[in-house]
Amino acid sequence: MSSIVTAYQTLEDRDNIDEIEFEGPFKCTRNNAWLGHGYYFWDTNIDWAMAWGKSCYLNKGKKFVIGRCQVNLSKDCFDLLGCVAHWQEFLEVINVFITSGKIKDSSQQTVPNIIMFMKRKGIFPYKSIRAADFHKNSIQLYFKEDQKEYMVVNQRVQICVIDIKEVLLHPFSVIYPD
Repeated sequence: MSSIVTAYQTLEDRDNIDEIEFEGPFKCTRNNAWLGHGYYFWDTNIDWAMAWGKSCYLNKGKKFVIGRCQVNLSKDCFDLLGCVAHWQEFLEVINVFITSGKIKDSSQQTVPNIIMFMKRKGIFPYKSIRAADFHKNSIQLYFKEDQKEYMVVNQRVQICVIDIKEVLLHPFSVIYPD
């Protein structure tokens, strides 16, 4: 697997393509950001960026653009998709919440809260985060018939870049619409 991936950012089209290409990408600081504050990208698959634009902008009567750049995941990426050690680290933090009595089980905690806790405790030295969600278009493929174990494919994969200096490779170019 290459540590440099093509990444897509979906943005509202405000008739400012030159500004987007000069100043982009743009940081998300919404309180409900999935992985905390940062520069959000869809990893490799432009269809996810397109679907996000349609659901978040077109459905609200707005237009959208998609910017593209390269992201270097070898620069301290907290990879919750492809790194078992990072999953274990993440689960250890959840267990701290459970054993401290702050929560009963992992279903009572959110991903951004866990990441924020790790940042506050000084145990989050990462410059980016990569994670996938189990979206309605994800597919469960069973390993054997009559088994409960399965693999999830076609998960949407997002990258949240916290520190763009070493992670983002320029240029950031608008590729949609043409």
